[in-house]
Amino acid sequence: MNAPGTAAVSADSATLPRVVGVWSLGLNAVNLTVAAGIFGLPAIVASMLGAQAILAYFVCAALIGLVGLCFAEAGSRVGRAGGLYAYATVPFGPIVGGIAGTLMWTSAGSVGDAAIANLLVDTLGAVSPAFQAPWLRVAIILALFTTVAIINIRGVHYGVRLSMALTIIKIAPLALLVIAGLFVLDPSKLAWTALPPLKSIGEASIVLFYAFVGMEAALSMSGEIIRPSRTVPRGLLLGLLIITTLYMGSQLVAQGTLGAALPHSKAPLVDTANFVFGAWGGRMMLLALIISATGCVAGDVLSNPRVLHAFAQQGQMPRQLAAIHPRFGTPAAAIATYAVVCAVLALSGSFKQLLIIASAGTLMLYLICSLGVLRMRAQKASIDGAHFQIPFGPVIPLATCVIILWMLSSLSSRELWTALGFVTAVGGIYAVHELRRSDR
Repeated sequence: MNAPGTAAVSADSATLPRVVGVWSLGLNAVNLTVAAGIFGLPAIVASMLGAQAILAYFVCAALIGLVGLCFAEAGSRVGRAGGLYAYATVPFGPIVGGIAGTLMWTSAGSVGDAAIANLLVDTLGAVSPAFQAPWLRVAIILALFTTVAIINIRGVHYGVRLSMALTIIKIAPLALLVIAGLFVLDPSKLAWTALPPLKSIGEASIVLFYAFVGMEAALSMSGEIIRPSRTVPRGLLLGLLIITTLYMGSQLVAQGTLGAALPHSKAPLVDTANFVFGAWGGRMMLLALIISATGCVAGDVLSNPRVLHAFAQQGQMPRQLAAIHPRFGTPAAAIATYAVVCAVLALSGSFKQLLIIASAGTLMLYLICSLGVLRMRAQKASIDGAHFQIPFGPVIPLATCVIILWMLSSLSSRELWTALGFVTAVGGIYAVHELRRSDR
């Protein structure tokens, strides 16, 4: 029975088994966020801020923490599948929900996976020229997405275990580098001469922010999370703590060991590992980069097809995508379709404009979710009357919106209008769809 004055938000009638706990959710969030970008970020941010680069990490950690709180409250109020798609649909209806879901599986999903797959192939090509053959590039990309799709179709247990295993394997070398590096870094290389201008901090934070993106994809399994009102906030907090510690620790160790050479390094963490451990450390970090890319793709193919599944359940995509495998109990059609889209994008190689849309689109996705929290409070949405609520009333969701709008304002006019045009077109498609459905 629901608490007085609350609106129940139940799980879907075509239920998926609830097997995802705090550690599964938290480590999957880490896996989806800590991708190959962390291996190049220290040099990029250092080139913009020097030894003060850590300031950009504080800005991004603060923003993603605020966004994570909004995700946690939304996730505790909505228990059905789809993650941010569901969090937008419940407060704003199917049109805004359609926009959010599309932004999620395109901007924050398939395009990123395609880029990561190409980065993986490029990394292998740098290690051995044999991997630079075009036919081998195609074979590796197809094998990657086919293997990951089959594992996830066979059951969410297999997908979660694969994601958790790759996450642990991936973060272990990074954690080892941070811990060992703290004992050999030179504090003088971390000294600040003066505070950088606020504008420079903002520009560096914008670049760095996208490395923190990915946590929302873990919530795509919201229909399979055990006791969402408790698991979602705890799992996201666990993931955010691990991510922030790894990122800040990596930057400090890289700056403290490489110093003035850091901004010029093409593989900063590999070079840092060479400094801390010797040649074997560099090889270990190169292997970690490959595992990182593979693990991120594995986790994303576990999570994002649930958005397509939720779309289909609501009649906003072909019903076939809502099908549950009779033996494995997974959204097999959605997983296979998503993997095919990722592979096609990866093989096309034309990502530049899509990545610009992805960056702006993800911020817009976060904006919708943050505003949705305020709307769901007014609706008193909850799961059987139980939910987590962010303290301080509307302050945190509104502060999140202000920071996101500031970030969007930093885009060039062309990038901003491209993103707005994409969102408007998607919204128009779903508006027409809803009009046609209402006339039936």
